[in-house]
Amino acid sequence: MSLEELKEGHRKALRVVDKLQAALEEVRRGETAEAVAAIQGLLGFLEQEQQVHFRQEEEGLFLYLARITGEGPLQAMVGEHESYWRAVASLKDLLGYPEDTAELDRLLEHLVTLLRGHIHKEDTAYFPLAEERLSPRQLREVGDEMGVIGRLGGA
Repeated sequence: MSLEELKEGHRKALRVVDKLQAALEEVRRGETAEAVAAIQGLLGFLEQEQQVHFRQEEEGLFLYLARITGEGPLQAMVGEHESYWRAVASLKDLLGYPEDTAELDRLLEHLVTLLRGHIHKEDTAYFPLAEERLSPRQLREVGDEMGVIGRLGGA
């Protein structure tokens, strides 16, 4: 596992974000049933794949970066992960009551904005920082940790 694999995870996540944006636009056009179907098709990614990705960041990369940046900046990133999980849980609950289109709109907008911003920060600040400041040995160790987490899945 390497930082490149985390970057690929971000590229995949951005494709899902585009689908969430499309679902948001469907909600705004009154095509709620179509939006709900699309969202349900994305739940596997939103829950399982993101759980593994976030754990790889939090229990792998972020632990090493904290030695460089201190805890504060990385705690903010973990806080964004927590906001994401609350929004996904609310979204999943709301799918049973899609007539609340205002809340569905709000949650989708929040997820789209949160993920785009979060990925941008990691891609433009944290990943380059890791590549610049961590030694080759540390990068291998980060990769090994993330690989173990990836093999274990969301456990």
